[in-house]
Amino acid sequence: MELVIDIGNSSVKSAVFINNGIHKVFRTKSAMQEVAHVSQEFDIQSVVISSVRVENDDIIAFWQGRHPTLFLDHRTSLPITNEYKTPKTLGKDRIAAVIGARFLYPNDPVLAIDAGTCITFDVLTKDNRYLGGNISPGARLRFKAMDEFTSALPLVNDYEFHEVYGQNTEESMASGVINGLAYEVDGAISRYEEAFPGLKSVVCGGEAGYFVNHLKKEIFANQNLVLLGLHKILKFNEQKLRNSTAK
Repeated sequence: MELVIDIGNSSVKSAVFINNGIHKVFRTKSAMQEVAHVSQEFDIQSVVISSVRVENDDIIAFWQGRHPTLFLDHRTSLPITNEYKTPKTLGKDRIAAVIGARFLYPNDPVLAIDAGTCITFDVLTKDNRYLGGNISPGARLRFKAMDEFTSALPLVNDYEFHEVYGQNTEESMASGVINGLAYEVDGAISRYEEAFPGLKSVVCGGEAGYFVNHLKKEIFANQNLVLLGLHKILKFNEQKLRNSTAK
């Protein structure tokens, strides 16, 4: 059994893997005490941690004292070739998502789309070369920006909007953001499909539900995409992790 921990900006998503499949998924606020019961409930053999936060020393120490633990960073060995020019600045969730997409589509070029605070697009070629991608503001950031950088527009909290146009200010803002995201994603997929024939697109992230039903392009949704990718990275480093733990 393996434990995968994905630490985001606002929450933590974890999963227990058994026989290379997800057995149970957890959502918590902490990667430490709130998930510690997992090591008591399951016979965890190894752990992988991915974090977008700057300070992680206490988290690493907490888990390394209990199980062989891999902390994902730019030096971690990957089952793909990373051709990103600044690997140290590459978001760990981005590389994990595209490796998760490779797990779902082992023989095709893949585009991983992660719709969270920001929406990211990451492409992996058929021969397993990670080239890079795009980053743009997510729905919440767009609504917040219109509220903060104008004097008259309100903060919109209801993102559920399915019409082509709005008939009041809040509806017009919702239409602009949600439909705008759909147009952006459709357009991005089209550009990537031109560059990479046979491309398969996969979307994940908490904000994907706001626009995915508006898309014209065929896309597969998998909310555990990052967890799948992190597990593949852990398995790829399993022998090295065991050797380092035995020393």
